[in-house]
Amino acid sequence: MISIKRVSIQELEKLVFSPSYAQWDVIPISRHRAKSYINNPRCATTDVVLYLAYTDSKLVAYRTIMPDTILGNDETIKVGWLSGSWVNPIFRRKGIASKLLDAAYNDWNGNLLFTNYTKESKAVFDKTSLFAKVATLQGARTYIRPCLAKILPQKRRCFKQLKPIWQLTDLILKILNPAPIFAHTIGVKDIGFEYLKEPDNEIISLFESLTKKLSTSRAGTELQWIMKHPWLVSSPLGDRIGDKYFFSSSPKKFEQLIIKVYRASRLVGFMIINSKDGFATTPYIVCNTSDNKTMAKAMLKHANAMGCYRITTYHTAISEEIKRMRPFKWLTISQKRNFYVTQNLQTRLGSDPNFAEGDGDCAFV
Repeated sequence: MISIKRVSIQELEKLVFSPSYAQWDVIPISRHRAKSYINNPRCATTDVVLYLAYTDSKLVAYRTIMPDTILGNDETIKVGWLSGSWVNPIFRRKGIASKLLDAAYNDWNGNLLFTNYTKESKAVFDKTSLFAKVATLQGARTYIRPCLAKILPQKRRCFKQLKPIWQLTDLILKILNPAPIFAHTIGVKDIGFEYLKEPDNEIISLFESLTKKLSTSRAGTELQWIMKHPWLVSSPLGDRIGDKYFFSSSPKKFEQLIIKVYRASRLVGFMIINSKDGFATTPYIVCNTSDNKTMAKAMLKHANAMGCYRITTYHTAISEEIKRMRPFKWLTISQKRNFYVTQNLQTRLGSDPNFAEGDGDCAFV
C-alpha cells in the first residue's frame, strides 16, 4: 500500500535541516536545492514542493515541484515546474511515479510544466496524455575537449566496462583536437570582460529587456535569487548527503560566472556560464542581434579558458554563429529544448508561449 506525504515550503526547512535528515537512506531533495526553494520569490508558504511515496514506512519514491508564475492571455497564472522524480528500482513499473504526478496535478490545479527531462520521466508524462509541447528552443552543443570516458559510461552499462578504451581514445583525440588551440586564436579585438558575483543594475536592466518578452516575465529579483541560491556546490572529496541524492548536487567542481562583455567602451551584453565538472551551459545570454558573433566568440573563449569539455547553449542566434565558425562547426551538434505544459494550462497561455533557456529549473542545473 502506497501512502503519499506532501511537504510545503513552510515545512521544508524543518525537514531538511533537521540533524536526522542526514541519516536518511535516500535524500529526496538536497539542502542547497531546498534552500533555493525556500527563497524563491514566486513561491507561497503553502505551496507543496515535495511529494514522498512510502510503503511500510520506507521511502520508495519522490517528486519535486518548483513554484513559478507565468503570463497568459492577460492573466498571471500560478504554476509548478516538474523538477525531479525518482523511484526505487525495486518498485518501478508499479505506477508509483504516476501516483505522485496525479497528486501534484490535483494540488496545482492542473497547472504543470516541464522541460530538461529524462527519457524515463518523459515516458511517465506521455502515459497521461495530459501534456502538449508548446515551444522549442534550437541550440548547439560544442565539444572543446575529448570526453568519451566521461559521457559513454553513463549512457549504457556495457560502455562502463569499456572505460579504459574510451580513456585511450580520449588521449589520442586530445593530441589531434584543434579546438583548444583555435580557441586561443579567436579574434576578439577590443573586447574586454568584467566578472561579477551578483548582477548589478546594468545586468538587471538587460535581463529584464529579454524576460519582459517571455511568458515567464522574470524580473531582476528572480535573477538575484538564481545567482544567490545555486543548487550545486563544489565537493572535491564527495558529499555524504549529496551521495544519497539521485540528482546532481555535489559535483567535484562547480563554477558559476556572470560575465559582462565590452567592445571598446561599449557594453555589448552579458552571459551566465555554469560549469559542472567541465560540462558547461549558458542559462542566459543577452545582447543585441548585431553582437551575436561577438558573444559567441566570448562564450567559446571562456569555455576553453575554464577547461570545459563541452558547452551547450539554447540561445538560437548564438548557436547559429557557432555553427559558422571553423573548426567549431565540425565539433558542434544541434540540440533542442522542448517545453511542455498541461492541456489545461495550454488553453490559458494562448497560442504562442515563449521561454528562455534558463526557464524552469534550467538556470540551476
